[in-house]
Amino acid sequence: MQFLIFLFALAAFVWMIPIVHGGRLLRLSVLVLLVGTAFGPDFFAIDGFIQISLDRVLWASMLALAVVQFRLGNLRIARLTRIDFLIAAIIAYFFLSGMGAGSGPYMTKSFSRWLFYAVMPAGLYLMARVVEIRAEDIRWFCKVVLGLGVYLAATSVFEVAGYHFAVFPRYIVDPDVWLFYGRGRGPLLNPVGNGFIITIGTVACVLGFFSSDRRMKLIYAGLFIVLVLGAYATLTRSVWIGLILAVGVIAFVYSPRWLRILSLAATVLLAGAMTIGLKDQLLAFKRDKDLSAQEAAKSIELRPLLAIVAWEMFKDKPITGHGFGRYFEHSKPFHDIRSYKAPLEKVKGYYQHNTFLAILVDTGLIGISLFVGLLASLCGIGWRLTRDRKSTPEIRQVGLLMLGAMASYCFNGLFHDMMIIPMSHMFLFFLAGIAVTVYQYGFAERPQRDVRRQAAMPVPMLGG
Repeated sequence: MQFLIFLFALAAFVWMIPIVHGGRLLRLSVLVLLVGTAFGPDFFAIDGFIQISLDRVLWASMLALAVVQFRLGNLRIARLTRIDFLIAAIIAYFFLSGMGAGSGPYMTKSFSRWLFYAVMPAGLYLMARVVEIRAEDIRWFCKVVLGLGVYLAATSVFEVAGYHFAVFPRYIVDPDVWLFYGRGRGPLLNPVGNGFIITIGTVACVLGFFSSDRRMKLIYAGLFIVLVLGAYATLTRSVWIGLILAVGVIAFVYSPRWLRILSLAATVLLAGAMTIGLKDQLLAFKRDKDLSAQEAAKSIELRPLLAIVAWEMFKDKPITGHGFGRYFEHSKPFHDIRSYKAPLEKVKGYYQHNTFLAILVDTGLIGISLFVGLLASLCGIGWRLTRDRKSTPEIRQVGLLMLGAMASYCFNGLFHDMMIIPMSHMFLFFLAGIAVTVYQYGFAERPQRDVRRQAAMPVPMLGG
């Protein structure tokens, strides 16, 4: 394993040479996403006060390169927007919330969560805000995230089908890591995070389908089938519906108005019929290999109990919350409340299974207001990029990527705490930075030196 890690680090260093020489921070940011997804802390990490992994070292290197590029005058200081202020406020307030709730072991956990799940995504957002983005960067990013999605989807199918010999990295199918074993959890070891990235890849696939010729449409159609099978292999209902919503956003934009209304009505009726007719089957749906159908149904029944605990904790500290990342430290007394005549003690060992409730409990009305304001603003940016008649196809793609990611994120967030799912915020904030920059400045022109270099290349002669 150590030798493989050395080879990977050597290959990554070689790949970084042209990136560093050209100062393309945007592409280095994408490399951080790729490494964090496929070779994150579960692949290799050095434990300590702050856990060090390959993607985190690469992230720090990216920031160092950004400082160098700034000193050389190659980066621009973007005009601050409402979304910039919201992200800065979230980072600052979450830090004060976690650190101001007292010392002890939970303070270290709070700091780690803040650093890895808030600051690192904000760093990627910053990179996308200070660089110039070209139209070819968006086309390149769509291809990269599509390739990543196909890899994750194929890996998920192999996991569920039992073809473990085809799964890489090998720790994905380690039965000793029992949580979510038997589902398509991927290198993140989490089916929700895995499904979220697959969904973004699916959005890129659908966008490529609409913008390609007939031959390429066949290829994109085949890749779409692989991606859908991969999402299904996560065996996670919220991932399935999140993917449908994300693809539905694209269909809604590209369809005529009468078809949108008809599709919306049909979707509502179909969802209602499925909920009524398949309720028992959905509740008894078996997913993990070591989880029975009864236990799967029990996991759904625990959500109302978690909501009761969240409500009581919110009433105790409604404005500031109990401290970011300090849920387990302060939740114990609320499991002993008997006025509801409900077995609240059953959820003592569980995090909140809802992103919005988790943030509300931890950071109060201040934190949830900032967070919801950010999500709403990002949806607005995505919609304006998509619907502006002056938008080029690439600008419209940025808007649809943002909307698709938001649709999947928000729906999954109703049933899982996306704040603690690896890489989910890294992708979301990076897409947010691209969307805000493109909305504010549009696409940058191709540098003249690149144009001259291409013009100087020899042109092959035709006809002998």
